[in-house]
Amino acid sequence: MEHVGVYERAQIFIVRPFLIDTHCHIHFPPYDIDRSEVLARMKERNIWGITIGTGLVNSERGLRFAEGVEGVWATVGLHPEHVTSDYEDENEGEKPERDVTTEELVEVALSSKKCVAFGETGLDWYRIDEGRDVEKAKAEQEKVLREHFFAAHELGLPLVFHCRESLTRLAEMMQEEWNAGRKHRGVVHSFTGTWEEAKPLLDLGLHLGVNGISTFPPRKGSDPEQSIARTIERIPLERLLFETDAPYLAPNPHRGKRNEPAWVEEVAKHAALVRGISLEEIAKQTTENAMKLFHLTEE
Repeated sequence: MEHVGVYERAQIFIVRPFLIDTHCHIHFPPYDIDRSEVLARMKERNIWGITIGTGLVNSERGLRFAEGVEGVWATVGLHPEHVTSDYEDENEGEKPERDVTTEELVEVALSSKKCVAFGETGLDWYRIDEGRDVEKAKAEQEKVLREHFFAAHELGLPLVFHCRESLTRLAEMMQEEWNAGRKHRGVVHSFTGTWEEAKPLLDLGLHLGVNGISTFPPRKGSDPEQSIARTIERIPLERLLFETDAPYLAPNPHRGKRNEPAWVEEVAKHAALVRGISLEEIAKQTTENAMKLFHLTEE
């Protein structure tokens, strides 16, 4: 395939994006001062994006934002860290809820045709407040995750999973859903695990989303065979997705700056290098993966 330049990408924006940032937060306050410029850089590079909700109020805000922007969609979810921690992230704009019901999730999702998934949801065993009963906290996160499972099954939408220090338990819960006849589609975002951690999730039909973390140099003394690079080499190409998690986790060479969806191309370039294939090849396949998983179309 011949290289597609920036100008040519812009001309085919409506037909098909070059890349899709499957996990960003461009409706969050850090972009209030220059969001139009951020969106212009996405369009210039022919990049679509999915802006992710982390609580009901900001999920609603994300949907309203996406409704007014070509090439952007949104999700509805409650981040698991909010279930068991008082941690406040100023990037979110307000402190989200601590609990949510299936009915609430479905109601917000049905309010917009731009809703393409539930999440981010999942398990975050790192973010449990000190002094809490850990097992009780884990049970509370699992209860909220099940509400997302039920909502996704009801509307036939995929799930966006946040999973920290709990990949094995997520796979177990997904298997429980399979055993109950609910075979969910979805993606584990910000995946940085080993192949041994990836394989059970892939066996359950999930996609894996990689972001700027994959471009960082490995830690000194770490086993290179356990690195995210070795995992990226082995992920079936049809199950790979790219993301930024903007405004967080800017990839090299922008590390330390506020991230933005246009920089998803740096993630794609790095993954292409790791796999020994062209940027165009990996962009084409991962874009197809995202469009199929989230049923993305622009009228």
